[in-house]
Amino acid sequence: MTNWNFFDARCKVGRHQKYTNDAASPHSVQHLLDDLDQHGIAEAIVVDCLSMENSPLDGNPRILEVAKASPRLHPAWVALPPGTTETPSPDEMVRQMRENKVVAVYLAPVQYRFPLSDWAVDDLLGPLEQEGVPLFITPEEIGPGGIPNDNTDWPGVVELCHRFPKLPVIVTEQRIRRTQRVMLRALEACPNLHLELSAYWLHHGIEYVTRRFGSERLIFGSNWPTLGHGATLATLSCAEIEDEDKRNIAGDNLRRLVKWCDPVHPEVEPTPPADELVQWGRTGEKPEKIELWDNHGHLGETSGHYYVPDGHVDDLVREMDRFGLEKVCVFSLSGVFTDEVYGNDRTIEAINRHPDRFVGFTMLNPHRGPEAMRRELERCADLGMRGVKLIPSYQGYPEEGPNIDAACEWVHEHKQIILNHYWGGPEQMERLVSTYTDACFFTGHTTMAYAETMKKYKNLYVCSCPVHTPLIVERVVEAVGADRFMFGSDLTDLPVAWGFGPILFARISEAEKRLILGENLKKVLQEYSL
Repeated sequence: MTNWNFFDARCKVGRHQKYTNDAASPHSVQHLLDDLDQHGIAEAIVVDCLSMENSPLDGNPRILEVAKASPRLHPAWVALPPGTTETPSPDEMVRQMRENKVVAVYLAPVQYRFPLSDWAVDDLLGPLEQEGVPLFITPEEIGPGGIPNDNTDWPGVVELCHRFPKLPVIVTEQRIRRTQRVMLRALEACPNLHLELSAYWLHHGIEYVTRRFGSERLIFGSNWPTLGHGATLATLSCAEIEDEDKRNIAGDNLRRLVKWCDPVHPEVEPTPPADELVQWGRTGEKPEKIELWDNHGHLGETSGHYYVPDGHVDDLVREMDRFGLEKVCVFSLSGVFTDEVYGNDRTIEAINRHPDRFVGFTMLNPHRGPEAMRRELERCADLGMRGVKLIPSYQGYPEEGPNIDAACEWVHEHKQIILNHYWGGPEQMERLVSTYTDACFFTGHTTMAYAETMKKYKNLYVCSCPVHTPLIVERVVEAVGADRFMFGSDLTDLPVAWGFGPILFARISEAEKRLILGENLKKVLQEYSL
């Protein structure tokens, strides 16, 4: 069995800002070690939540005690620009880091309100470059008002990399989405720039960066417990790259970067996988006789948000074959914001090209009004479309506006499936499923908001996209049942394995995983959208 010797670059411990008063809310060293064991991860870099959320003065000393709990945990410190007495001078900080085997420095310029300009940070970065200390830059803001995506100051990062060309710089954040094109330019401009993978949720993103810049530029990390380990780990394990590249990204790149202070890397024998699906997630070795059926997929090679590598429809079918993905319910990226008719035509072309693999859904824009919506539904149904996709929140239409009913009524009359990005409140959801009883409703994304409604009505299913936080799969199954929960990858917005990874690693039975991964949708498609 393959063991990639994973080394997680980004974990945080302590009662963090999103911690809830729940014994299972992940935050402690033991929670982290248990999760590392579940996913087969050997080691992790850890930062104290106080360092990231309040002050390095509080968190940096505490993380040294945390790291003593296990040789698998390597401490990192958060640094501030020199100018106060909160932290040691840069030279003294580096000396203390070497003495205490503190392997890396994190900068949080947005949280602590400082620029990456020379006058602010260069006195700090000079000693780091001299010793070869890896520098993580994370621009997230913890607390109210924080923006979850695209916070990196790419011009500032590039200028910093140019000023310190021998300093290993690793960028990470919650998600790099609309700035992905600029990120690629930054990688091209800066040979010393690396990307931590938990921020990079993109179909074939690992493959694209590896073949363009080399696997040495990517670092495996999870952003635990803000995110779980399973999504990024399975995406890397299943990536279509050489074994040597996987091993580099999984841990060897990071081990080379932290070598400056000679940390001890213990030999860790992975715990036995709970079942063959966990083994698939750890190794990328797909078990036989497993079928995936996907209720949420996008078609398109580009978007206003991002470039999609390897996004041609034929490439997607090859990807489906690789994963044993039998069918995907699809709609077009092109129709989300602008011309849904153009997007629907692209979907029709795809289902004509691969009629046995795609189930086409008609994208609607409720702003057009009921008559135009019906005309488009009839046109697309005549051309082979078998379901309906709504995304009113992206189109500036109220989630509970009256034209939502126009779509639901048509679907009810034709006994089809209708998927909505967001359906509104529980009362609205119950009204719709109880009124349009011959329609089958899918949520576009994971929610437990409709659990009570689902106990009373059988024509509502929850999509698994995304299940990227720890224990979310287990909690949804407990709330709505594994028989009402469906795998949705959100391809090509997201990697297929990024979507199924957390399901593979979930602490539920293998039978429940198989229901979610394919059996539920397979059954629904035998009853609806014929």
